[in-house]
Amino acid sequence: MPLTASAPSPLLADLSPRYARLLSTCEPYLVTSRENLGALELAPFGVEVTEGRVYEPTRLRSRRVIDGLHHLDGVCFGDQSMLMPRWVLFDCGEFPGVVFGFGREARALPVDLRRAYRVEGVEDDEVFVPLSMWVALRCAEEGAWFGHNLSSANLVAEQEPLPGLGLLTKAVGVRLTRATRQYGATQWGSSSLNVHLALGDMRLLGAWTPAHTHPETFVYAIDVEAERLVAPLRSGWSRPVAGGERFVDAGDEAAIQALHGELEDGASVWLHRVERREAGGQRLWLREAGAAAP
Repeated sequence: MPLTASAPSPLLADLSPRYARLLSTCEPYLVTSRENLGALELAPFGVEVTEGRVYEPTRLRSRRVIDGLHHLDGVCFGDQSMLMPRWVLFDCGEFPGVVFGFGREARALPVDLRRAYRVEGVEDDEVFVPLSMWVALRCAEEGAWFGHNLSSANLVAEQEPLPGLGLLTKAVGVRLTRATRQYGATQWGSSSLNVHLALGDMRLLGAWTPAHTHPETFVYAIDVEAERLVAPLRSGWSRPVAGGERFVDAGDEAAIQALHGELEDGASVWLHRVERREAGGQRLWLREAGAAAP
């Protein structure tokens, strides 16, 4: 069943075909404790999370959906030493924060995805399968949320690709939290950097993070603006392909650590754009305080 929208936002006008298709073929869902619901926007941009698609992690009804979250996590992060134990997702996302995304009942999935989520039997037809998830936790700072995980089944959806699902999930999910600032941590070599960068200017708070499993992780902050969240979903939008005052190559530990030293000394630096290199890897272009925003 496609999603319902009780009051579509004018901000979602003129969606590009890929996002319009996703919204017409997938349903939004939410995993959180019932006590959190009053603090959330349950129809972000008019994309309504219906009562039947709100799953409380303390209820047995939610078990198969949560199983699906862990299948998705395994597909996306199982080979990166960042696979979440069940208790981590519960303690650090499902109960105190939110897990938001889009999905379908198993009966509406192609064979490859039913296999990936282990819902191949007729008895599984009505199981709701999460095809994407954005996990976020509220910070002590008023209006601030930390994005813990973003993933999409598009990585394994060969029979029916789902391009844009990660970006759509995060854009709508941030609105659902009513966040005014969004923090996150990601690796310099991550293939998802463009998703995060599309949704706001990423101010770097740290470039090298030994506290993380992967020290080549940078920490960022985005001041959230509704218009910026939806702009990448519209027809005609494009990423910057030029600009930036200097660059750091993913994998250049010396340059990354030098940048971190600048940040600790008070430098204001933003990520401007990501350049995929023909020889492999990616180059990240930076701008400093006073430079024109993208």
